[in-house]
Amino acid sequence: MSLARQAAMPPRPEPTFGAPRPLAALLEDQARQRPDQLAAIFPGQTLTYAGLRAQARALARGLIADGVAPGDHVGIMIPNHQDFLVAHFAVQYAGGVGILLNARFKSHELRHAVPLTEVRAILTTDAIDDHVNLAGVLTDAFPELASQSAIAPLSLGGAPTLRRMIRFGAPWGPALTPAQVADLADGQQAALEAEIDRRLAAQDPEAVAAVIFTSGTTANPKACMLSAASLQRAWRTYLRFVRFQPGEKIWDPMPLFHSGGIGLLTAMTEIGGVFMSTPHFKAEEVLGLIRAHRIEHLYPGFQTLAVPVLSLPDYSAQSCAFVQSMVCVGPAGMQLKLQRMLPPHAPIMNLFGMSESSGVLFLADPAADEDLRLNSAGIAPPGVDIRILDPDTGAVLPPGQRGEIQFRGGGAFLGYYNDPENTARTILPGGWVSTGDLGVLDANGWLQFQGRLKDMLKVGGENVAAAEVESFLSGHPAVKFVQVVGKPDDRMGELPVAFVERNAGAELTAAELIAYCEGKIARFKTPVEVRFVTEWPMSTTKVQKHRLKELL
Repeated sequence: MSLARQAAMPPRPEPTFGAPRPLAALLEDQARQRPDQLAAIFPGQTLTYAGLRAQARALARGLIADGVAPGDHVGIMIPNHQDFLVAHFAVQYAGGVGILLNARFKSHELRHAVPLTEVRAILTTDAIDDHVNLAGVLTDAFPELASQSAIAPLSLGGAPTLRRMIRFGAPWGPALTPAQVADLADGQQAALEAEIDRRLAAQDPEAVAAVIFTSGTTANPKACMLSAASLQRAWRTYLRFVRFQPGEKIWDPMPLFHSGGIGLLTAMTEIGGVFMSTPHFKAEEVLGLIRAHRIEHLYPGFQTLAVPVLSLPDYSAQSCAFVQSMVCVGPAGMQLKLQRMLPPHAPIMNLFGMSESSGVLFLADPAADEDLRLNSAGIAPPGVDIRILDPDTGAVLPPGQRGEIQFRGGGAFLGYYNDPENTARTILPGGWVSTGDLGVLDANGWLQFQGRLKDMLKVGGENVAAAEVESFLSGHPAVKFVQVVGKPDDRMGELPVAFVERNAGAELTAAELIAYCEGKIARFKTPVEVRFVTEWPMSTTKVQKHRLKELL
């Protein structure tokens, strides 16, 4: 980082933390310390810490009265909306495990995920019915819901453990409303409040608190078991690096059923911050909220979410001078473009993480030299061990050599629920977690991410990392986003093909982009074909490369 950039940053004390605590205990602390402070901001809605606590405990009383026992699995199928926060903390107060169902799941994924995780109840909402009718999606997955009543426990052949459906919003035949669930506690409030406190005191922060699902870019989603402690250990790295202060605010478009969503919500609850998000990503709406609430920290996570906001005519670094930091994963060329769009004192930070690390694993130190910060995925925090292994021999490699990234400690997950085979493949002897990602560590522990182990192209006997080619192509001024996949070839085995989204108003031909590579990267890395796109096949937050390959 330049001296000028360092000098512009105000002095900020580094936060300190005690031992990890249960997730609902974090909310209890904040509701006591800062009851009237905002906990969350959504379009047209806000929640204070005291208000969130009151709603969550009321729903928790009803869940307990309805038979939810400590350790029971309760599904939450809600997008980024205040209903999610109430549901999430209610489940934690009741001592349950939150099964964070992807709100974009359809019938195929739900028929896999719900029985796999042995869900007892599902909480959902009508808040996005104008876009997606989640009740209809659930009924498509489990048609027997159409003939069920909310009065009796559910009986579904495709989900044998599911007994209760609860929907925020308008009544729906097979579901109770949260108010109706809360009514189950009538006359028992004092006893149930005491029961909530007893369950909270008995919770082990190292036990499973939430289950999130892998992106499913290559296979059926796997159910990652995360503890309250793993979430806190992972995200304290972020809080320390940006020196996050109580009362500060963050924009996070990452889905709350994703590690980047539930992780940052956990971090905000621990530090006493304010979580801002929207059910749908609309760049104009996001910028309006950032400016209206003077959001200090931006966490778009991916350039596909950062660029549309910073490219709006109403955005300028001067009008958003209150911004202190931004975290965004991307190739160096795009990172440099984004850095130049931010206020001079606001560093952009690269990241490497995954569901199995509870989110953050490597993070770029905002005080580091700009070239290092923009060209590296960052460093691992104290308490996390890292090694790079030769994928063929299993030998531990020295600095400077590329291999598979493995880690232990920090936010390491507890395994995949009901999936001992994949758990054994991923959690290795000694507690090492196999990431399936390639990288290079330098002598100081900074990581160069080199793509997925399975995202390597074999071109005429040469290994080509798709991430390397993507990083280079992103440096072209007309390129907004690029993904490189392998096209089968009888002679060479595979040939690289680039799918490219152009910047608005930019003109770029395939021949021009290929010519841009000449003399700059090896010929075997140069795409033989460029396909221009305006939309991407997405999972939760990642481009589904297997679907791009299908187009070839």
